[in-house]
Amino acid sequence: MKEAGYDGVECYEPLSKMGPLGVFKMMIQEEGLQLAALSSNLSVVKDEKQELDEIKEKVNYGSHFEVKNIILWGGWMRDGLQKNDAGYKALSKRLEGLSRYASKFNIQIAFHPHLGTIIEDERDILKLIEFSKSVKLCVDTAHLIAAGSDPCAVIKRHASIIAHIHLKDWDPKTKDFVELGRGVLRNRIKDILETLEAINYTNWIIVELDRTSRTPFESAKISREFIKGVGY
Repeated sequence: MKEAGYDGVECYEPLSKMGPLGVFKMMIQEEGLQLAALSSNLSVVKDEKQELDEIKEKVNYGSHFEVKNIILWGGWMRDGLQKNDAGYKALSKRLEGLSRYASKFNIQIAFHPHLGTIIEDERDILKLIEFSKSVKLCVDTAHLIAAGSDPCAVIKRHASIIAHIHLKDWDPKTKDFVELGRGVLRNRIKDILETLEAINYTNWIIVELDRTSRTPFESAKISREFIKGVGY
């Protein structure tokens, strides 16, 4: 990641794969990187104590790196949750509990709207805000555009609660995520970055890609070069 031109990394992997805290800290510091955030799935239908304990472990781990945000997505419709008040309340109950816990470590819970969950587009974000008063927002540009919402409009309207950004592109033909500049947001990436500047956003912008037919290094470089090409 450092060689591809980035300053930090966000890790989704279980902590068991990341290894002992001291070893991981030494490893990323030797590469000249920072741990930008940790992320995790929140199923809501999973055993509550087990699920919350797993995420709390990431909060504890992240606190040793001065991580500001734990990124969560979830509330999967495939698990039977629906876009109704019962579904939003069930998701919000877990998020609020985690927010209270994370706040003890000066960490925020930032929720990530995600395709296939009950929080996909801006209408769903409004329901999340209605029931989750302390949760912040992680804007994923590709998930929003794929769900029919304008990332720039979402950033402007919800500037006060945005804590984290996943910068990503979307190809509507293949219905898959692609490197920056290779999808429908090609001519919007600069607008998105300028909008973040306009709202005085100063936290991490994570260039993310779920999968690639290239190597991760090649895809990371393609996206970084595209960002440089639009002046960033």
